[in-house]
Amino acid sequence: MIARTLLPMSVSIVCLSAVVHAADGDRAAAEQWLLRAVESSRQIKTESAISHAADKMANAHARLGQVDEAFNAAKLVTNPQLKLYALTATIQAAVNADQTTDLLVAEARLTLKGNEGSFNDAAMKNLLRIAETKQKTLPASSIQPELPPLDQLQKVFAAAVNRREKVAAFEPLMTRSLQTKSFDSLEKAIEETIKMIEQNPLPDKSSKFGTYGDSAEIARIRLANLYIASKLSGEDKNDEATRQLALADAVIDPLPEHAALVKWQLQSLRIHVLLQLNRVNEAIQHLNTIKTPLIVSRVAAEIAAYQIKNGQVEAGLKMTERIGTELGSGDNQGTVAIALFEHGDHDIAVDYINQVGETDEAMNALISLARHWVEAGDFARLQSTFDSIKSPTARTHYATSAAVFLALRDGNKSEDSTK
Repeated sequence: MIARTLLPMSVSIVCLSAVVHAADGDRAAAEQWLLRAVESSRQIKTESAISHAADKMANAHARLGQVDEAFNAAKLVTNPQLKLYALTATIQAAVNADQTTDLLVAEARLTLKGNEGSFNDAAMKNLLRIAETKQKTLPASSIQPELPPLDQLQKVFAAAVNRREKVAAFEPLMTRSLQTKSFDSLEKAIEETIKMIEQNPLPDKSSKFGTYGDSAEIARIRLANLYIASKLSGEDKNDEATRQLALADAVIDPLPEHAALVKWQLQSLRIHVLLQLNRVNEAIQHLNTIKTPLIVSRVAAEIAAYQIKNGQVEAGLKMTERIGTELGSGDNQGTVAIALFEHGDHDIAVDYINQVGETDEAMNALISLARHWVEAGDFARLQSTFDSIKSPTARTHYATSAAVFLALRDGNKSEDSTK
């Protein structure tokens, strides 16, 4: 059977014509990269790979306001839920452009038929809401709400008279203290909060994320010591960073595995700090004690990248064997790929990205790499990396991601110009 291509030839010609008349700057570059994705997609052979690429491309076209192209791509998505999401993005683009959504809604109804369920029903409800209300996308704001001044947060913390209030007041105080490098006062707040927890014990609570009790609560507060250590090591204050690390270290290993999220955070951040302190052998020893594949994968990638950056390319590549193929492994492979391109041998870097595979998860490595070059503004390497990728599937995902992140960059510039 001849495999379907993502978009018909006529659509590609329309895209080519559109690029000629594109706006200047990042948007024009985004459209050109999306065109490269279209061309690469014609060579994809498997049904599942076509569907996955179509999903990404539909959303990219929608982000650029290319409604017809987004619709054509969305129709090739075979997963009903992902197709409804792609159609939702396309409908939003149509609404933004004051275009009719009738055909898009009809396609969504056909997609939902026989595939009803809580997630798909919710996706359909949201899709219809956009089509019916014709609510246009509001510009996203990158402005984060400002925390109160440190002295004000310290007063709130000091006034907290019970465990619940003290723990609630600690979080914003920690954030502001780290921002202002008020490490001494933060350390006092850490010890005061832990004392309050110890003096007011509570029974354990269980959820789908694990069992959370007093030991996990104390360990979560001790994360602040690791944040302090990370800040201090970045300033070459290694002795004080080591002391802060030791304070947190004491609670990590005794913490039971069912503490889940808290333990994972501590394990990951401990190894990050050890690498900042150039204690890679200790970092590897702690890696060997981690039982959760998700965290093993992330930490192994960070260690591998560290080794590559420090000229130990062979050791770094050996460490990548521990990244695995589970959820999150694609992003972790992307971390290694970036380190290889920036600090290793170009040919080795090219070999690495060409052997990550073509699974949906593996494609996240290419997405991470494209994002890195766009955010770094290194468009020569964005192009040269694309030229080095052999797999049509990988080339499609890489080019689509380049288009998306260029479009985001263009949007951020537009937002900045209005301030």
